[in-house]
Amino acid sequence: MTPDNTQDAKNQVLHTCQSMQSAELVLGSSGNASYRIESTDQVAITPSSVDYSCMSSEDVMIIDMEGNIVEGDRNPSIEHPLHLAIYKARSDVKAVVHTHCVYASALAVLQEPLPPIVDEFVIRLGGQVEVAEYGMPGSEKLAENVVKALGPRNAVFLANHGALCCGPTLDIALHNALLLERVAHIYLLASAAAGGKKHLKTIPPDAIETQAQMFELMKRMKKR
Repeated sequence: MTPDNTQDAKNQVLHTCQSMQSAELVLGSSGNASYRIESTDQVAITPSSVDYSCMSSEDVMIIDMEGNIVEGDRNPSIEHPLHLAIYKARSDVKAVVHTHCVYASALAVLQEPLPPIVDEFVIRLGGQVEVAEYGMPGSEKLAENVVKALGPRNAVFLANHGALCCGPTLDIALHNALLLERVAHIYLLASAAAGGKKHLKTIPPDAIETQAQMFELMKRMKKR
């Protein structure tokens, strides 16, 4: 579902954050989510340091594309420069979720990319998930590094920090985050069982190419 006004966007950001917490993708007030409101230069984004279990839609902040507060009595997430940088770089992205989930964060700490080891991965995420170089939380450097490592894909690891997923809607961005965590878990289990990542096999190259084409097609369809 696509929010069609400010209140809808705030409600969906709240619902997404509560879903992230229920799925154990975040803890307390960690992580963040945002949505770029249709036909505006405004973004609904989580407030800073508010536990999702206590948060209401009125706590969700509205900011413009320069980070100025448009609506709300709190401070926007410290990571708002990161969200805004992605929206400016990717016209196809309308929603961003940043998580601190366990298995994806483990790969972020290892600073190890996640290759396409299962089907659906490339179709949803766009290809191998890369690792953005370390930057201090909330910094322009982190935003720059993440945009570079994310590229045209829908997922990226933040070195020694966590993961970020995006998409044309909050539902899809959240689904991508859940998929990333699941595949990261599979990857770590398979690596341990196989005695190291060198023994793991990705899906065949022709399948990767076909699924990458499907990913690009889906992106074009969602932009219409």
